[in-house]
Amino acid sequence: MKGIIYKSKMSTNNKEELKKLWDDFFSHLYETSMYCELLFCCALSKSTVYMGEKDANHNLEIIKKYNYFFQSLENGICYATVLSITQLFEDGKDKQKRTLSYLIDEAKKYKIDRDKEFDELKEKHKDSLQQLKDARDTYFAHREKNYKLPTIPSSDKMYELINHVARFLNSMGKDLQEGGVSYWWKPEESGWKKEIQADFQHLLDNLYRGESARLAEVPITYGRKLYNGGQYDIREE
Repeated sequence: MKGIIYKSKMSTNNKEELKKLWDDFFSHLYETSMYCELLFCCALSKSTVYMGEKDANHNLEIIKKYNYFFQSLENGICYATVLSITQLFEDGKDKQKRTLSYLIDEAKKYKIDRDKEFDELKEKHKDSLQQLKDARDTYFAHREKNYKLPTIPSSDKMYELINHVARFLNSMGKDLQEGGVSYWWKPEESGWKKEIQADFQHLLDNLYRGESARLAEVPITYGRKLYNGGQYDIREE
């Protein structure tokens, strides 16, 4: 799925262009929900509270064997999640940025007013938005040597925010064209939530099966490998 494409000039000239801009925001929201779910899969798969002690320890055993991969994944996805959400809620003074406030300003050209709804959204989620902003400013912008992953809202709070943004965008969609337009969005299945959960668990399961094969020295044949006994085949010409 394509994310938001940045252009030097984004002012809309008609409702068709506004609809395209609105589509871009929903694409961004789908991507954000994917980042968010993958981040919480990383975290909750190791949680004894969420998984139970036996299953959490089982997952942790697998993850530790591939620590560099999973640590890099969790750090990178946390970065993507925080930035993709905070980007939407910038104050919009810089009109080159794709922010919800910019979308609202453009919609006003066509007598679509969503200021009240947007203010209500920000007020309802002000604590979560502040946490995300603090994470962006203190962890990503001014990261210290001995850093830790920032504190961000819980998975429930994050999805409550993402789902509210989806409702807000679909509310605007009602006025974009005759008969209205909306994106399919179920709060309990935000984006591809279930698919990402399934893929993450299948990955852990297959790594567990594969570890048994590795210990048994069962050979695996590939045409090329990213890493092959110290040689990085993929970088060869």
